[in-house]
Amino acid sequence: MCNVEARRKYVNVLINGTPVKLQLDTASDITVISEGLWRDVGQPPLMAATVKAKTASQNYLQLKGEFDASITIASRTQQATIRVARANLFLLGADVVEAFELGSIPMDQFCSNIDAVSTPESVWEKRFPTVFKGMGLCLKSRIKLEIKEGSHPVFRPKRPVAYAMLQTVDEELDRLEALKVITPVDYSDWAAPIVVVRKANGKIRICGDYSTGLNDILRPHEYPLPLPEDIFAKLARCQIFSKIDLSDAFLQVQIDEKFRPLLTINTHRGLYHYNRLPPGIKIAPAAFQQLIDTMLAGITGVCGYMDDLIIGDSKQTTVPCSGFLARRKAFPSIQLPDCSDLP
Repeated sequence: MCNVEARRKYVNVLINGTPVKLQLDTASDITVISEGLWRDVGQPPLMAATVKAKTASQNYLQLKGEFDASITIASRTQQATIRVARANLFLLGADVVEAFELGSIPMDQFCSNIDAVSTPESVWEKRFPTVFKGMGLCLKSRIKLEIKEGSHPVFRPKRPVAYAMLQTVDEELDRLEALKVITPVDYSDWAAPIVVVRKANGKIRICGDYSTGLNDILRPHEYPLPLPEDIFAKLARCQIFSKIDLSDAFLQVQIDEKFRPLLTINTHRGLYHYNRLPPGIKIAPAAFQQLIDTMLAGITGVCGYMDDLIIGDSKQTTVPCSGFLARRKAFPSIQLPDCSDLP
C-alpha cells in the first residue's frame, strides 16, 4: 500500500459564496459533495436526484439529492448542478470541468492555487465601528530608553517644510496632539528635526529624524525579528489566511514619562514631546516586536511581524480568536466582537 494523497489535485471553489476545496476528478461524470459539506455551504434546498450514479465497483452511489448552485473558479462564475452523496466525497467532476472549459487550461493555473477573497472596507467599518475608530492604547507595558554612559544632550534646529505641505503637516500635528501622542513644550535639552513621509494611502507620517544624534547614543534593544522560516513553521498546514494590520502601530505603545523629553521633535510650530513610541527611533522595531510576541504567546495559528498579525487556519469554519479575546484588556479602547459574528 502507498499514500497517494500528495499527488491528488485540488481546486479552490466558491459554492454560493462559500469557499470549499474539491478534488479534481475527471473520471467522475458528476460533481458530488458529502452531506457535511452541503450543510457547510448553507443547506440549499435539495431536489430529487436526476441521475443514477455508480461507483468504480459498479455499485450504486446513494445520493441524497441535488441542487443548483453558483460556482466560482478563478474569478469566473457559472451555474451548475451539484449532487449530495451520503458518502464522504468532495469531487469536482467532468460536468463542471467541461462547463468551465478547464480541459484547455494548464492544471497548475486552477489546482492548489491561492485565492484572495476581498470585502470592501466600508462593510467591516459598519459591522465593527469601534475597531476602526480612534487609536488603540496598550496599557500593559511602557517603553524605556537606555543611554550610553557619558552621553550629552543633542539639540537640532527645525527644518523648513515646503509651503505646499504646510497645511497637511499642521493637520497631522493637530491630530497627534488631539490623540495625546505628542505634547507641546516650551523648552527641551533634546530635539530632533522632523521628516515628513508620504504613505501609500496618500496620508503623511511625521517622523523624528533621530539619526541626528539620539540614535547614536541609545543602547540597542536586543530582541530578534522573526525569520520567514519561523512564520512558515507556525502556520504550517494552514489553508486559509487573514491579516490584521494595526493602524499607527508604534503610536499605540506608551513611552515611560521619564524618557519622553529625549524624544522631543523640533517643528515649524515649536517643540513637542512624544508620549508614544515614535517611528524613527532605532529601538522601535525590536521593542514593538517583543511586545507583540508577548501578547500573542500561547495562541496557535497566529504570528506577528511588527504591525502585521498573520492568522492561519486549516478549516474554513473556525476562527482562532479565543486567544485574542483573552487579551482584549490590553487594548481597552478596542472592543472585539464575539467570535460567532466574525467572517
